[in-house]
Amino acid sequence: MLLSLRSITGKVPSVTRPCVSISRFFSVLSKEDEESEKKRVAGLSKYQKEIELRDLDKELARLNTLQGINTGELYTFRGKFKALARDYGMAFMAWYWTVWFSTAALTYGAIEMGAVDAMALIAKADEYTGYDLSSKVDPQLGAIGITLVFNEMLEPIRLPIVVMTTKPIVEMFYPKRF
Repeated sequence: MLLSLRSITGKVPSVTRPCVSISRFFSVLSKEDEESEKKRVAGLSKYQKEIELRDLDKELARLNTLQGINTGELYTFRGKFKALARDYGMAFMAWYWTVWFSTAALTYGAIEMGAVDAMALIAKADEYTGYDLSSKVDPQLGAIGITLVFNEMLEPIRLPIVVMTTKPIVEMFYPKRF
């Protein structure tokens, strides 16, 4: 379909351009092919659909691996992390935040049970920075603040553990079907 500039701007067009429909979903199938595929799938039994979906999952995994090889991302930490996020998106986030909150709770428990004086730590930080936070912070909020600081300091240890354990944890709850 050719769309003239006049229909967009209201001015006399000097050139016409091909218009590309902007849509959120792109399909390589034509409408006729899509309809025939819907009819074909509607005629399959539940077992046949399951087998076909397993085969499609295998093929997608193979194609994603080939794409990673061709782009070189299969061999980088960033590429592996992207693949992990692609394959285990919400499950990865749920596992990451579970581990984050667990380490925060353990850190807070260690501060409270270990009789660590959060206000003394804040006062020591005040000496180095020249601020006067220790006189303005509630002791309970100071303990929570120290917990958050220590919990974030654990991030270089926590993230690799989460990355290494995401796949086994997710597959323990949701086993692969192929």
